[in-house]
Amino acid sequence: MTPFICNHDGSCEEVRFCCTETEMTLTREDVERIEALGYNRKDFMVRVNAGFCELRNVNGICFFYDPKTKLCRIYENRPEGCKYYPIIYDARKRKCIIDKDCPSGETVSREEIRKICHKVRRLVETLQWEAAHGESPC
Repeated sequence: MTPFICNHDGSCEEVRFCCTETEMTLTREDVERIEALGYNRKDFMVRVNAGFCELRNVNGICFFYDPKTKLCRIYENRPEGCKYYPIIYDARKRKCIIDKDCPSGETVSREEIRKICHKVRRLVETLQWEAAHGESPC
């Protein structure tokens, strides 16, 4: 199996499905980091259910995705969830899995999932805590 590359280099040979109709939830720390780059949260973030905030989509793609270059404009400072994608947490199964929508997901090894899963769980806990305690960036 080839090593998973897409998640690590910020580019893609085809349309970046992970940047299309994204539902990436943002922590307060994500928003503060992005605002420090000069962006306004009203431009790149939307409020969704239960106090969570997500990246805004513009014409069906993430606010920060450049379709011409196929690069993320803030790749080095992207949200934490983007860094771990396509590894996601399945609350029903109570474990980390590969997002079935990622065409490169099959290249992610079990070892990579094992190494990242504790970070993904911590991220989910942070998002839930912020939403529950009114600490969400929205």
